[in-house]
Amino acid sequence: MYKNEPLSSHYFTKPKTKKPRKYNIRFDFKGHTISLVSGSGVFSKDHVDLGTLVLLESVSLPDEGEVLDMGCGYGALGIAIAKSRPKLKVTMVDINPLAVKLARENIEINQISNATVLRSDLYSQLEGKKFDIIFSNPPLAAGYKTIFPMIEGAKAFLKEGGSLVLVLRKGTNAIPKKMREVFDNVALISRKSGYKVFLSIKTTNQPKSP
Repeated sequence: MYKNEPLSSHYFTKPKTKKPRKYNIRFDFKGHTISLVSGSGVFSKDHVDLGTLVLLESVSLPDEGEVLDMGCGYGALGIAIAKSRPKLKVTMVDINPLAVKLARENIEINQISNATVLRSDLYSQLEGKKFDIIFSNPPLAAGYKTIFPMIEGAKAFLKEGGSLVLVLRKGTNAIPKKMREVFDNVALISRKSGYKVFLSIKTTNQPKSP
């Protein structure tokens, strides 16, 4: 857990009741300029989190298929993926209603037609769906009680050969250990600016989790 990160800043916490301040954010990804609106009450409200940028730089995206942005916040990760791969179908979920509202607004701002946003407590609103990749910059401030169920639940929502990709700050060893426990494999695919990106693959002959 980030000891210096206030819980109120994270997208898994309830937004404040007062009207949030709005922020405008722009960044470039694979030749595309992404324009976003954000607000107080969501994670990394006034800039794209460095972990998200490291994750985007680290992964090879398929041209087609279905991907999930778990804990999407105002949509930086999912929208960048959708805009750079227009044939991909991108699903974005978050438990924070303000984050969901902002993500939907940002889809319209960026004229994205291949992404949808759902308010969901982890996988609760995704029954019957299967994904090629599940991405997340997980909410370390929410603790393992949120992150471990995210990892454990991912296997049921991945296609065979699909992957779970998480970006973490260095020193968070329990999370890749949990990924190995659930998937029987984990690989460090990138290390940059104090962050590590880990990948686990759902394999056909994978043993059941204990």
